[in-house]
Amino acid sequence: MVSINGFNLDLIKFKKVVLDLEKLKIEDSALKRVKESYEVIEKIVNDNRRVYGVTTGFGKLVDVTIPKEKIDLLQFNILRSHSVGVGEPFSFYDVRGAILLRINTIIRGNSGVSLETLNALVELLNKRIYPYVPQKGSVGASGDLAPLSHIALVLIGEGECIEDGKRVRSIDVLNKYKIKPVKLRPKEGLALINGTQMMTSLAGFSLVKSEILLKLSDVVAAASADALLSTDLPFEKRISNIRNHKGQVDSAYNIYNLLKGSNIRRSHKKCSKVQDPYSVRCIPQVHGAAREVFYFAKGIVEREFNSSTDNPLVFIKEKDVVSAGNFHGQIIATALDSLTIGLCELGNISDRRLYRLLDTNQTGLYPFLIKDVGLNSGFMMLQVTTAALVSENKVLAHPASVDSIPTSLGQEDHVSMGTISARKLKSVIENNFYILSIELFAAMTALYLRKPLLSSKPLNELLNWFFKKVEPVENDRAFYLDVEKIFSLTYSGEVVEKVENYLKLK
Repeated sequence: MVSINGFNLDLIKFKKVVLDLEKLKIEDSALKRVKESYEVIEKIVNDNRRVYGVTTGFGKLVDVTIPKEKIDLLQFNILRSHSVGVGEPFSFYDVRGAILLRINTIIRGNSGVSLETLNALVELLNKRIYPYVPQKGSVGASGDLAPLSHIALVLIGEGECIEDGKRVRSIDVLNKYKIKPVKLRPKEGLALINGTQMMTSLAGFSLVKSEILLKLSDVVAAASADALLSTDLPFEKRISNIRNHKGQVDSAYNIYNLLKGSNIRRSHKKCSKVQDPYSVRCIPQVHGAAREVFYFAKGIVEREFNSSTDNPLVFIKEKDVVSAGNFHGQIIATALDSLTIGLCELGNISDRRLYRLLDTNQTGLYPFLIKDVGLNSGFMMLQVTTAALVSENKVLAHPASVDSIPTSLGQEDHVSMGTISARKLKSVIENNFYILSIELFAAMTALYLRKPLLSSKPLNELLNWFFKKVEPVENDRAFYLDVEKIFSLTYSGEVVEKVENYLKLK
């Protein structure tokens, strides 16, 4: 069970709850804040104060005063009117992450939500309920209104959930798990939907996968470098240390140690080649740049995990409520667009190495790594696939965060498009796993063809394990089946875990 208090949620805890499906516990100190925050809202309503979203309409309708007897109905209506998403649904994990992050925001004490409503959210999470949330329709300010509305709709017994791949009525799911529909109180509808939790959930998932991707990129690059009879000199510590970038230093460490002890490397130490092409020689510089953007994005996203992004914001000590703009997703949008651009180059440089692995003039091996070339095409079309994915990544790298379009009749006249940034990032990461899976397939095949010369201990163990999972290539076959299998091994982190049995990677 994972314990949170509104200030201590990091990527490790996010992964445990969202991906590993551990249950959630709220610390007592956080529950105390929630109670006190709700009491501030109760007093404001009793005092007939005019507060946005509590006693007024929303967006452009801020000037409309809501009669006291209809304040609760207002909160139900905002969930209904704002549930306007379209397209394919977000994944179970994306929605689960958004629920977790909304809980963590509420328990900071700046939202004015009752303990009853908070507990219902926690039950959704702990009972693994999967609200139906369409992917499209958020402009990233006021936060993720449409996606979060679809989640909150489930709490009141409306909207839909997904069970066994089918859309079903939420009320039926609540009844099945013995959860009573929530009776919303003043501000609660708005408090459940005003924030950046959908884009930040996608960001958290992408960061978890990016950690795997960065290590995988170094493993695959090292295997290709050895198969291409490259030197390990550019990866020496002294080279990266005089440039002072942690990402480059970490990547160079991985590559150098992955190649350490390779008999293939020793076999050509005195060859006439002076230097390797950039796609090999500059691996730490390119991979390191992606790492630097990852470090930057991770810091921002983890801070956003533990931020109050509601509007209006409740301040317990002052017993005050203030309208502001913490819901604006620009900081997340900018960080995720930057990470998308950085990660794109992992795919780009991977495709260049793959291209060289298929060239007999570069390797001295069979063209396209196959016997009887001509009769067989080998890896020829697999490189076409990587070329297509690399080009698709370049389109996806266009930053969503530089766009804005006015909404709500001009009241919300600058928006972040952060959720679009987050969705694009997920696509680029998936494409990169496919690209690197194909390069890994080629690199392992090339190392297999180098026998009896063996690579380093980690890479040779990976080679032996790999060809227990995938048949060596002797003749043409439907390679998409191999790619699907290898993708499952890379995307799950199995390949990296296998290597880390022999070498701990940075």
